[in-house]
Amino acid sequence: MSTFETGLHHLDDDEEEPNYGSTLAYEEPSRPVAAWHGGADLGLLGLRLMLGGLVGVHGAQRTFGWFGGHGLGDFAKSLQQAGFKYTDILAPALGYAEFGGAVLIVLGLFTPLAAAAVLTVVGNTIILQWNGGLSEYELAAALAGAAFAVLFAGPGRISLDRPTPWYRHALAYGTSLFSVAVIAVAALQLLLR
Repeated sequence: MSTFETGLHHLDDDEEEPNYGSTLAYEEPSRPVAAWHGGADLGLLGLRLMLGGLVGVHGAQRTFGWFGGHGLGDFAKSLQQAGFKYTDILAPALGYAEFGGAVLIVLGLFTPLAAAAVLTVVGNTIILQWNGGLSEYELAAALAGAAFAVLFAGPGRISLDRPTPWYRHALAYGTSLFSVAVIAVAALQLLLR
């Protein structure tokens, strides 16, 4: 008996031998595997720390009055001056979304949801500052770009999200939550302003 025959199971007389065409056995086509490396993970950590740090300080100023900020009362007044309604509810909602999203981005925890929250707040800031010239909204635009990158790239391996489905399927979750962020920005501008 040949080596090839010992590797196959024995067929009963009634069974037909499978037809594999011209090959002896079926081989799964090989696909290139995209390998993540430490540089990408370290770069994503740096991006998360920068984004979360800047947005977190700003959120803490608006929400708690820390770092020289004026707190929720002043934030509600600025929203009212910008033409928003229900600022007593909107100010804490946006302030806590900004601060909480920033903390979660730094930790790499619930990253797509956190990045979408930050993108919603920063997206509204860009709209409010749009006519002020580039220098008025360039920081907000840079933060929005960073939040967009984290939303779609995911947190990297140096994160608490590593065992989650949204870590393994960053593009799918990113696309869904980007849509939610766009709808939230539109709703804030069209319904509450």
